[in-house]
Amino acid sequence: MDDTNGSVGRVLPDVAAFLAAEIALAGGREVCFVATVDGDGRITEARTVARGTPDMVLALPGVAAQGEMLLHNHPGGPLEPSSADLTIAATLHDAGVGFGIIDNEASELYVVTEVPRARTIEPLDPFAVVEALGEGGPIGKVLGHYEDRPSQRDMSAYVADAYNDGGVQVLEAGTGVGKSFAYLVPALAWARQNGERTVVSTNTINLQEQLVGKDLPLLRTALADGEYVPSFAMLKGWRNYVCLARLEQAGTGQQTLLEPDQHDELMVLMEWAARTGDGSLSDLPVAPSPDVWEEVSAESDLCPRLKCRHFDKCFLFRARRRAAEADIVEIGRAHV
Repeated sequence: MDDTNGSVGRVLPDVAAFLAAEIALAGGREVCFVATVDGDGRITEARTVARGTPDMVLALPGVAAQGEMLLHNHPGGPLEPSSADLTIAATLHDAGVGFGIIDNEASELYVVTEVPRARTIEPLDPFAVVEALGEGGPIGKVLGHYEDRPSQRDMSAYVADAYNDGGVQVLEAGTGVGKSFAYLVPALAWARQNGERTVVSTNTINLQEQLVGKDLPLLRTALADGEYVPSFAMLKGWRNYVCLARLEQAGTGQQTLLEPDQHDELMVLMEWAARTGDGSLSDLPVAPSPDVWEEVSAESDLCPRLKCRHFDKCFLFRARRRAAEADIVEIGRAHV
């Protein structure tokens, strides 16, 4: 089998012969197969599930189980996936099913999506998490002093167990325990070991500012070791960000409902938008009137996304890109 996209040797010879024979029996029309894939990604078995026309074949829902691959042939044409193929592949991938395209002779294979494999999870060591918060640990060294908090260490061990075991865990701790460190330290350890981020939702703006402005920067300094530097980001709701396209429209008088005496506020916003790195309402020295902000804030229903000429500079999507790469994403309820 040709190495169409790194697929050389992926289909065993007897399976390739079966696929080619089934396609020949269908007169070279499109045929849909469900294939069994082994641990090395090789197709070891296949069964026919649908036959179609020279141009299309049914991609029946539910015919392939998690861990299998759906295959179909492109009669006499290139194996590059069509738009319909890509849509089907994405849907199947969400269900744990791979997707591939073969030619009529089953001599070439194009794997659109591999069969999703379960990730190997490296469990946290609760004792190591507790040690990071203990006397002589990296956090105490950065703080410059150490205050023994047994309840904080106990809570961190419970949180580490929750990461390892999954499910839902409800913990309650009083003032002075140091709850933020107790859940952030295992969260960062989990990100380091397993590459998965944690979303932290806070109830108050004060706590949000404490996490982003104080606790997480300190933990980044304490837990960085050269190979790993903890990362974090803050993500707010749509209407907390200025929309550059709506701001431009308002500034040129297009579709604006602002009163003439509100134009000065708009000019201040335009000057601020040209220099701010955040683009959110909380970054403004003086909050604008609700009517003005309503006119220029980002709106999900109005956003053209990739089609917008300001997309690359969009404050909202820049924040989302940072969040997609962060170990900890902080979301305040007041910003949702």
